[in-house]
Amino acid sequence: MVYCSGMANTKTLRSSIGAGDLASLLAQLSEEKNRLEQLLLRVDEVLRSATVAGRGSRKAVALDVAPPRKSPLDKVKAVVDATADLREANGNLSAARIAKVFGVSLSQLAGCLGRSKQAVSKTPDADSLQEALGYLERVARLRLVAGSDAEFRKWLRMPNDTLGNRTPLDLLAAGQWQAMADKVDDILTGMPT
Repeated sequence: MVYCSGMANTKTLRSSIGAGDLASLLAQLSEEKNRLEQLLLRVDEVLRSATVAGRGSRKAVALDVAPPRKSPLDKVKAVVDATADLREANGNLSAARIAKVFGVSLSQLAGCLGRSKQAVSKTPDADSLQEALGYLERVARLRLVAGSDAEFRKWLRMPNDTLGNRTPLDLLAAGQWQAMADKVDDILTGMPT
């Protein structure tokens, strides 16, 4: 697609194609612009709905979540042990334990997971939650260098210039789980971000 900016580009186009062709091209560009604007409005609408669902709305819909990508830190015993407290005796991650470590309510976490608070409260270590909770477990590994859970929670709530001046919790609430898990891996391995 060709985008025209300024009078010089319009004059160049007029000299290289006929006036009828230019009018047709401008009409097509105008239609495409309208289509994209409508698409952006729909995206905003979906994002607003997701934000409402993330705040405990009864309209929360379960998210289809892919498992997190493997991390080189998955094989480091000290790193894996750092999040052992997030697991139940059966080995499953617990949404209730993760909510406590992250300093959020179970209702807030349930909304981010696209589940109702009642469902997550009833079975916080459900098999259906494990892939989504796996991302949060990887983020919680930052506690290794944070010094304490309180410092980790502070980090979650502080705007970060490498995250576009947003907080890690903002990105997690927006569903950018893999990006945050990768960010924590980079911090723990000393890789530049």
